[in-house]
Amino acid sequence: MAHFEDVVLKLRTWAFPSEENNGSEEKLLASTTSSSVASIDEEDSSSSEEETRNQTHHRIFFISSILAILVLGAVTLTTLLVDSHSGVVPNTPPPPSQGGSQVVAHCGISAHEAMERGCLWDIMSFGWIHPLCFDKEESDRWAAKYGPFDWYVDDGQAVDEKEQPVNGTLTQPLSLDEIPFAQSVWTTQGYHIMHCLYLLKMVHVAALNSDPYDAITTPVRLLFVQCVTLQ
Repeated sequence: MAHFEDVVLKLRTWAFPSEENNGSEEKLLASTTSSSVASIDEEDSSSSEEETRNQTHHRIFFISSILAILVLGAVTLTTLLVDSHSGVVPNTPPPPSQGGSQVVAHCGISAHEAMERGCLWDIMSFGWIHPLCFDKEESDRWAAKYGPFDWYVDDGQAVDEKEQPVNGTLTQPLSLDEIPFAQSVWTTQGYHIMHCLYLLKMVHVAALNSDPYDAITTPVRLLFVQCVTLQ
């Protein structure tokens, strides 16, 4: 019986030789297909992970760029603010327009600040002046020629309806060294006239030196004054 089954199997194999091969090919194909599917799945998974990493990197780069721009803007703004305030005394009012449209240097708002900035007292200009703008030789010449002038402090004696000292009540004279540090100073009309002429002389000197004197601006008030002669 066993011999008979072997014969049948051999006949069957001889008659249908492709069935076994087909089976093995199908198994091979199935195996290959499974491997291909697994490979595709792995590639898809790999691509997805790579895209996720790329997106993360892009987000980090974008956020870092924004932060860098903000920090740079803050540093730039701080630098500009510091530069704009450098050399300016806190609570210092704008320099007067009499100096022209461009201020080269100003002397602060007190005698102490003026001396710290290297400014000098000019009796004819009646103010602290930076050496860049101070013609000491001309100032001394005017003071020697038209002076000396009388200087007084308001000692609180009798004043008129306009709160001006009554003639003859100013009895506390000031020396030239005390004037720059006095809160209030009284002088003669003669000095006032020479002071104004001296400033006009400085404009004339600026014109002779080809300086842009026409840029000088100063407020003008209309006054009704007496006509006088200068001797």
